[in-house]
Amino acid sequence: MRAIVTCECCGYRQAVARPIRRPEQFHVICHGCEGVLLVEVTSADLRQADKPATTRAPHAAGGVGTPV
Repeated sequence: MRAIVTCECCGYRQAVARPIRRPEQFHVICHGCEGVLLVEVTSADLRQADKPATTRAPHAAGGVGTPV
């Protein structure tokens, strides 16, 4: 699984540049405001990512690297 995270400070969206295969927590530096983001990936997140795209919830507006 790969994640897209949104900065809570500035709203900048960016992709996490590493594969995520198990539940874990890690930090990412925001490319928009240089703040530190805590990313938490749970077992439920991984199960949701494994479902076919037709059964997933709709995605939020905006693309990777764009403000929302």
